[in-house]
Amino acid sequence: MAIPDAEAGTGGSSGDEVHRAGRRLDPVTVLVLVTAVVAISSSAVLVRWAEASALALSFWRTLGGSLILTAPAVLARLVPGRDPGSWSGAATRRPTRAQWRLMVVAGVALALHFGAWLASLELTSVAASVTLVSTAPILIAVWSVFRGHGPTAATWLAIGLAAVGTVIITFGHAASTTATINGQHPLVGNALALVGAVAMAVYLVAGSSVRRHLPTAAYASRTYSVAAATLLVTSAAAGVDLVGFDTTTWLVIGAMILGPQLVGHTGLNHLLRRLGSITVSLVLLAEPVAATALAWLLLDETPPVAAVVGGPLVMAAVALRLVNQDRAPARAASRL
Repeated sequence: MAIPDAEAGTGGSSGDEVHRAGRRLDPVTVLVLVTAVVAISSSAVLVRWAEASALALSFWRTLGGSLILTAPAVLARLVPGRDPGSWSGAATRRPTRAQWRLMVVAGVALALHFGAWLASLELTSVAASVTLVSTAPILIAVWSVFRGHGPTAATWLAIGLAAVGTVIITFGHAASTTATINGQHPLVGNALALVGAVAMAVYLVAGSSVRRHLPTAAYASRTYSVAAATLLVTSAAAGVDLVGFDTTTWLVIGAMILGPQLVGHTGLNHLLRRLGSITVSLVLLAEPVAATALAWLLLDETPPVAAVVGGPLVMAAVALRLVNQDRAPARAASRL
């Protein structure tokens, strides 16, 4: 993850402020955080009602998100000098070349995350796939150590708790089912899941760097466009149908654009500047916990024992990271 400086040539500090410590969590931030996680988690329920491939759904949700966010991103250029921490306020007239490079990296990484992880589910067990793809926080933390700005002991503890909770949920659930591996190459599937984790880590680190200089709409609209273009090429190469769906599927696609993509991913992209990549990656581990709760409420699916045991560990890890971030003294920006 050789992430360049989003403000190259300016002489300012570069990269992601991994720790983002010393800033108190206000109620609006907490509300956006919770709403984003619930919105992203709803995709697990929405997919049940869609008669389309995962690649097709990923393409349409990223394309729809980019189209909707393009209008506020363009209008924001008419209002220079606003805080890049806002949703649409323009921090600069135009993105720099360095910022464009990072947005391309983030968009391709997002598409690669979708493609690699979904492909891994066809080649290895769900337990192995979910566990490996959930290692993004560890990868970001290790990267920050190599950059000379390692996480605090409390953050490592949070990552460890989240890892234990995720293992309990995924392997406990696999042990209680009779699901088998569809493919013949589980090692390849495991490798693809790990690629998905690396891609998510790159997506968050690159995004956190750009979000220090660009507002949410300007960043997200461009990143989603790159992801959609990448998924379009991938779908064409794989022979995946992107049209011809029934009415229910198109309604699901619309719901995924508005919910998981706009409210979910865009909400977390907005918080990247506020919370940093490690915190956001840890928060994403709460997705299967929230998805289990939604399936229980909307689909009448009883949560497995493993989810009841592992879920609280994941949520405790997220809470520990947020509390530690809220109380810790401010630290220098890292150069990711």
